[in-house]
Amino acid sequence: MAEACGIDLLGRFRVSIDGRVISPDAWRNRRAADVVKLLALAPRHRLHREQVMESLWPTLDPDAAASNLRKAVHFARRAMEADDAIHTSGRELALWQNGPLEVDVDRFDEAVDAALSSGLRADAAAAAELYGGELLPADRFEPWSEEPRTRLDRRHLRMLKLAEEWQRVIDLDVADEEAHRALMQADFDSGRRTEAIRQFEILRRALRDELGVTPDPATVSLYEKVLGMEGPEPPTPTERAQALLAWGLIHWNRKDLDDAETRAREARTLALIAGLGHELGEASTLLALIAFARGTWHDVFREEFGASMQQGDSLAMAVYDAHLCFAEYYMYGPEGPDGAEAYARELLSIASRAASVPGEALSRLLLGEILLSRGRVKAAETELEQAMALYASAGVFSGQSISLERMAEMELLRGRREQALRLVEKARPFAERSGIPTHLVVRVFGVLVAATEHAGEALAIVEEAERRLAQVRVCEPCSMGFLVSAAIASARAGDLDRARRYVADAERISLMWQGGPWVAAVWEARGVLREAEGDATQAAAFFREAADGFAAADRPLDEARCRSRSVAVAPGARSNADSTAGGV
Repeated sequence: MAEACGIDLLGRFRVSIDGRVISPDAWRNRRAADVVKLLALAPRHRLHREQVMESLWPTLDPDAAASNLRKAVHFARRAMEADDAIHTSGRELALWQNGPLEVDVDRFDEAVDAALSSGLRADAAAAAELYGGELLPADRFEPWSEEPRTRLDRRHLRMLKLAEEWQRVIDLDVADEEAHRALMQADFDSGRRTEAIRQFEILRRALRDELGVTPDPATVSLYEKVLGMEGPEPPTPTERAQALLAWGLIHWNRKDLDDAETRAREARTLALIAGLGHELGEASTLLALIAFARGTWHDVFREEFGASMQQGDSLAMAVYDAHLCFAEYYMYGPEGPDGAEAYARELLSIASRAASVPGEALSRLLLGEILLSRGRVKAAETELEQAMALYASAGVFSGQSISLERMAEMELLRGRREQALRLVEKARPFAERSGIPTHLVVRVFGVLVAATEHAGEALAIVEEAERRLAQVRVCEPCSMGFLVSAAIASARAGDLDRARRYVADAERISLMWQGGPWVAAVWEARGVLREAEGDATQAAAFFREAADGFAAADRPLDEARCRSRSVAVAPGARSNADSTAGGV
């Protein structure tokens, strides 16, 4: 009787012959195992030789790939102790053709098809139980495994939903709104008001952190029903504010600005009365978005800034943090540097009259940033140091992070990299511990990359940043410094594809500003990339474009750097310099 072969691909790779498991040591030749895996995944467990070679050795010429394939097949047959374990016929390879072959992926797919046909929860639950885990986890980064892994993951998730295994769905995808809403509905139907509210809060955070979106109207409507349930305690101010904010964001997404503003102001009033810093910050962010869309941000923030003088320091800082990105836009926006400086001085006057420590700290920080951007380094240093001292006395992490970050940029302008690195390293823990890490951590990484002189070390920091920032949805305006620094560092380290990606991202986001220093910074990054690509003529032109942009934005130090670089890289610059040196 022919021997039976069993192959597990879900959660592990294991091959057995008549129930006897082949030792992992038998698969020392990795490509031998890969050939078996590919054939086990293939329809009818057959593949053309060219398909296998393209999957496993895509960069080799056909002769070299064919030689490698012959060796892999030889070692696979040896591991499976059967010369016909892999049958060759013409240009085709076939797996275990002379006996029964059972693959766990086939069992799972057949069960899924049956469950989809019947539509029964029990069949779906049974199919889900056959999913032994992620396909070939040890091969997660092999390109050939990506498509089947994604397909199987999706089918598994579909079975869990058909089986109404909602918590297991959330364990796999924390931002699955359908699953959260189903659990909320179950809690509502069973009278579990507290649990339903908690589920909504988990969903709201997950959607914000993972996708940068808000719950949809069906979920918010259910949440309002939950709040209206009779219970031992009425809805808390936090719960009511969150419902108002959720509806406000729905109206915002629908571009219904009037209704969005109404809900945001109701939430803001409730948060002020109840002393809810987080909800006040979210309401202020929504009001800032609406004002930005209407072109009235500076008026709205002036109003909020003045009103914050009557609040406690913690609530005032929640308002200021909410407006951070918009202040960043305004600094580099259409008002120009003169308008931005006058605005910062106006805020400082308001804060000084009210004797508000957080208000003075913020206005001095803004003023220091603007002065630094204009090349007035000594005056900027005075304002930034005062802002840092005020934030430190108030224990405000976000303000300390930004102050240190700007002071590090100041040291970079002075050419003092070591001092800049020390300052930005001090800023990093404050950014991580602040209430707005998705805004601040990326800014810190931008200065870290810019301050690191050696190209290889700078690229390593870029890679570290990519790993860290992949965990969150980063604020795009706040990411500009990092994108530009990462593009330049990648180009100088010779990673041109990475540099091109960063330049493209920076260019897309810079369109928010319609001119100004960020647009000029993108031209500078393009210049560095062209220089790395060996196109000196275009590099020089891009550096000149950057210099002109910085000049228009009143950034003399940045302008001088780019003009100097445009001369240095221009064709003939080196030969002219050599000729001059020879004449001396």
